[in-house]
Amino acid sequence: MKYFKIIPMLLILFTCFACKTQQKGPSHLSVGRARLIQSGLAIEAVDHLTKAEKNEVDRDEARALLIIAYSYALSTGAAKAQKVEDKYKQQRSERIAALNDAEMTIMIEIISKRSQVQQDGFQALADKGADAAVVILNHYADGTSPDAHKHFPLILTKMGAEAVDPIMNRITDAAITPEDKITLVRVIGEIGDKKAVEKLKAIDLTNMSEAFKLEVYTTLYRLGDSSYQTQILTGLKSDDVDVRRASAKAMPNLKNVNTSTLINALKDEDFQVVADIAKALAVHKTKDAHQLLLNVFRRTHDPESKDAPKAKAAVLKTLETYTEAGGELRKGLAGSMALLLISQEVKSDQDRINLANFLKDHLVTQLKAAMLLDDDLETKLYEYATNVEESEFVKSALHDLLNALR
Repeated sequence: MKYFKIIPMLLILFTCFACKTQQKGPSHLSVGRARLIQSGLAIEAVDHLTKAEKNEVDRDEARALLIIAYSYALSTGAAKAQKVEDKYKQQRSERIAALNDAEMTIMIEIISKRSQVQQDGFQALADKGADAAVVILNHYADGTSPDAHKHFPLILTKMGAEAVDPIMNRITDAAITPEDKITLVRVIGEIGDKKAVEKLKAIDLTNMSEAFKLEVYTTLYRLGDSSYQTQILTGLKSDDVDVRRASAKAMPNLKNVNTSTLINALKDEDFQVVADIAKALAVHKTKDAHQLLLNVFRRTHDPESKDAPKAKAAVLKTLETYTEAGGELRKGLAGSMALLLISQEVKSDQDRINLANFLKDHLVTQLKAAMLLDDDLETKLYEYATNVEESEFVKSALHDLLNALR
């Protein structure tokens, strides 16, 4: 009898032990998050996240992810393909309307990291409107989610007029950094809602930085008050680099700018200023800018500089608009760029590659014409590519250019 009593007891103990040691599988929340952000499988993600919303104690993350999942499924066409488009549109709309601060904060954390669903997260917050603007401005003031700060201007701009009042209510907040204040004033200009004019003019600028003042003047100009043009142009000559940056940023939006002013500003020691002036010269075009635009490639810079590559990219983009415009704007550019390329004054391998590719992609016909005027130019290019250039990557780009010329 003892033997028969022991067996059930052992079975009970074994079952209890097995239950305690059995590993749980991944939660619906973690699977849904991975399906959405890592794999872009929005429909599958919605299935897991709706279950997570029911099962999780803290449902904020599941709800935040669901809004992004519905948005991504709609924008990619996956919802339409699965015949759930109307349902997803309704769910997205209802959930955005119900979004609370905690859920928006989680959404901000999610979209602070680059992913395939990032743009859909931006748009969902933009669609929330003024309430989301308030949360974003709180993040500016508190310094939280620093990785997301670079995305806030885009989200606020997408919001349009709904972002104007929340921004203007916080624009002089001492907790918001001077740099962020300048960014927010610039967003007002991008939105272009004239109801901000009176509020901008009402700001007490007494204790504000010169750069902030200039940004206010620029935004007022963009909103229709041209009386500030002189102050904006004068900013290019300021000793304060932040003022010069604010002024340079404004140049594409000004009318009737003297192009010699812009050409001189290309000599600025700050590459961010140079980048914005190059962009302005794509609007205020002049053939006289060729040489100083190309001179940007002759300048040395700190290898860690983030603005120098941006400035050089802006120069090439502007020169591309000149080649497309043709006529005097393109005349002589091919020969000047080819001579720069082989001058040994461009120190960066990547810059030399970019110049060779630009000639190949945009100026082959013009370069052939330049070679008719200068019999030695093709020989010089071949000699440089064969015997002078040391980088194999640059040599490859040069040989591609020479092949295109044949």
